[in-house]
Amino acid sequence: MRSLVIYYSKSGNTELVAKTIKQELGAHVREVTDYTINRSTTEYIFTSLLDSASISPKKIDIDYYETIFIGTPVWLGSITPAIKKIIDNIDFKNKNIVLFNTMREVGGSIAMQRMAKLVRKNNGNVIHGFTITTKCSKEDICELTRTALKDIVLT
Repeated sequence: MRSLVIYYSKSGNTELVAKTIKQELGAHVREVTDYTINRSTTEYIFTSLLDSASISPKKIDIDYYETIFIGTPVWLGSITPAIKKIIDNIDFKNKNIVLFNTMREVGGSIAMQRMAKLVRKNNGNVIHGFTITTKCSKEDICELTRTALKDIVLT
């Protein structure tokens, strides 16, 4: 199975999850970089509505892949502007999508719902999603990711 992990990470936790997925499944990985600085509180709260990211790459070719993993940290119950923008820039052409997010405290389910809605709007078939709580060690984050991957049926 050809899988791609697309992710944005600020503190490194989402990157750790992405790299664990790569290690466990042999997936390819593409990091999205956001060059925007000094965001307002409004931009953090309403990332699903605002287009406030200056990202690289602007678009990712997913034609080769069967399953796409998309990961983001949770910011105030929302997805990051970088992931919102990359999702907006891709037609998922009925690809199978697995969503994941990382968070310290709360907001993972709301962020997951927002991300799923955006992916479906761009023709993606969301088959699974998981949240990793990061108030633990790096080893625990990796183990939580491996456990979450066992629940996913990839065909």
